[in-house]
Amino acid sequence: MYLRVISSGMVEILMIGDYLQYLEALVIFILTIIGARIATYFFEKYLEQLAARTKMKVLNLIIKTIKVPLYILILFYGIHLALAHVEFPFLGQIGVLLKIIGAILGTWVVYVIVPALTQEYGHSLAKRTHTSIDKVVFPILERIAKVFLLIVGILLILHILKINITPMLAGLGVAGLAIALALQDTLSNLFSGFYMMLDHPFKLGDRIMLGEGELYEVRDVGMRSTRLYDIINHTMVTIPNSELSKVKVTNLFEPDRRLKVRIPIGVAYGSDLAKVRRVLSEIAKEAPDVLGDPEPKVIFNEFDDFSLNLILIVWIEDVTKKVDVIDHINSRIKERFEEEHIEIPFPIRTLYMKRGK
Repeated sequence: MYLRVISSGMVEILMIGDYLQYLEALVIFILTIIGARIATYFFEKYLEQLAARTKMKVLNLIIKTIKVPLYILILFYGIHLALAHVEFPFLGQIGVLLKIIGAILGTWVVYVIVPALTQEYGHSLAKRTHTSIDKVVFPILERIAKVFLLIVGILLILHILKINITPMLAGLGVAGLAIALALQDTLSNLFSGFYMMLDHPFKLGDRIMLGEGELYEVRDVGMRSTRLYDIINHTMVTIPNSELSKVKVTNLFEPDRRLKVRIPIGVAYGSDLAKVRRVLSEIAKEAPDVLGDPEPKVIFNEFDDFSLNLILIVWIEDVTKKVDVIDHINSRIKERFEEEHIEIPFPIRTLYMKRGK
């Protein structure tokens, strides 16, 4: 009888203990919900307002992106603690599931934040370097980063599931090497394009002269190639960036659009050089689009076989007007030299013939 009383009492105590465990688990779950709500309130009340005051779009996006995953993680962690308190039989599997959910949410948060970071800081970098790098390079880097994050997230989940990922990493390395070898020329052009956008030797609309003297206008700078407009032949030329980076590029729009123009002229021996200088200076000062500062200059260059060679140096305000200025000045030189009776000699050769006996 005494034993039965003791036994029944122990059963009652055990039953009460079981109820207490479930009650404690319920309290843990309720506290978890309250904690998750407090964290959400803290984000909305303080952090979001702080981000709004700083006017940083990236910070505001980060806070809004983290808020929901953090609430979910706190909630699931509380459920895991509550189930652990009552010794739930499938607790190990639930723990693995919780880790997988955490990996998915973490990957998703970074996947959303990375594009915002590249756009925000990439745009600021492009403004400081005066390049179009934010329009061309950063979208490519953004796509590469997204693919990389997805691969890392998948590998992390496989690691949580205790699946050996070493062969997969080795396979990815071999595949990456094979792709790099197959796309060697393309990658060379990509890196050259990236270098040109950072170094910015020219920009859209600039007129450039390549190593062999071709005159082009820059129409488009891409990651693989650059499209140039051939001003002389009225054609479009596409040059791979790797080749363009190896040649000498003269930017006619830098440091500004002014251009120093040299116009050679030869006069006959016996000409009055003072008079020639005066006429050339008057022609240069009257010519349209010729700058007065620096002033035009006439240089006596050399004694040629049949002429005295001079160079008229003028500065024009816009490089695109070079042809028109040269045409105008040469036309005026012909007119004024005829008026002033200044001779422009033809090539002359004097032959002395020795008479025979």
